[in-house]
Order: sequence, then C-alpha cells, then structure tokens
Amino acid sequence: YEGKARVIPFGIDPARLDATPAVVERAAALRSTWGGDPVVLTVGRMVGYKGFDVLLRAARGLRATVVLVGTGPLEAGLRASAAPNVRFTGRISEEELVACYRAADVFCLPSVTIAEAFGIVLLEAMACGLPLVTTALPTGVSAVNRDGVTGLIVPPSDAGALRDALATLLA
Repeated sequence: YEGKARVIPFGIDPARLDATPAVVERAAALRSTWGGDPVVLTVGRMVGYKGFDVLLRAARGLRATVVLVGTGPLEAGLRASAAPNVRFTGRISEEELVACYRAADVFCLPSVTIAEAFGIVLLEAMACGLPLVTTALPTGVSAVNRDGVTGLIVPPSDAGALRDALATLLA
C-alpha cells in the first residue's frame, strides 16, 4: 500500500497573518513593553512534551526576551522558574497572536517527545517571516523546519544547544 499513499501536509491561510497597519502598530507596542531586546517567541499549551522548561533553562544567559504564549497545567511551575527576561502572555486573542508573531525575531518550538506531531505554529511563524529553532524529532516538525535553510535544529532537551541556536539566529 505504500506506493498508493502520499503525504499531504497540514496548511494554513497566511492571509490571516498579514502585517496590517493595526498589527504593525500593536507589534511595535509589544516590543516596547517587552523591553526592546530581540524577541524569541513560542506558542503552545503548557504541557510536558512541549519542552518549555528546556526553553526557560536556555533563556538564562540569553540576551533576548523570551515570550511564551498560552496556558496549561504547567504554567504556574514555569512562571515560578522563569528568568527575568521571560514574559508570559496567557491566553490571547487571534489578533494579539498575530501581533506577537510580528513582534518576534525568532520562533522556537522546543518539544521533547514525539507527542509533538506537527506544530501548526511553525507554519504560522514562517508565514510571518520568522526563522525557526526546533528539536530533532522524527515527526512532522522535521518536515517543516529544514536545518540551515528555514532555521536550526537541535537535540531535544538540550538547553545549551537550544541557547546557542537561538543566539546564532539572533546575531
């Protein structure tokens, strides 16, 4: 049956992510609120397989503001362990999410297990012109991000490699 099958990847409507004047204005306001440093953005439900704890470890010593969009059962613990350069937005509207993408310099999906099957957020980030830092998972994540082309890929759970990749793209 393998010869009869084809993979049809997920897609998005990039028009909803357009940099309208209102989005550009809101993105500038967010950057100002976040302190003016380069911005690393991540979006997702705050659960273990997303690897946000690894990103928070990588954020220590990173000359950037790391913005986490979303909520979930691990949120309180993540907030408690976050460095001063980390911001949490909680649940936000679709319009605010687009402004967050447009305010960022790099997008990071630090997932640590194959429970991360694809990552639609990667397509959204790319539609906004952001380079990606993802982890080497044998899932759809690897089908989206091409190491050295659309971003960088690091081993899962390696905070040092994640920090280095983020710093490289931010430089």
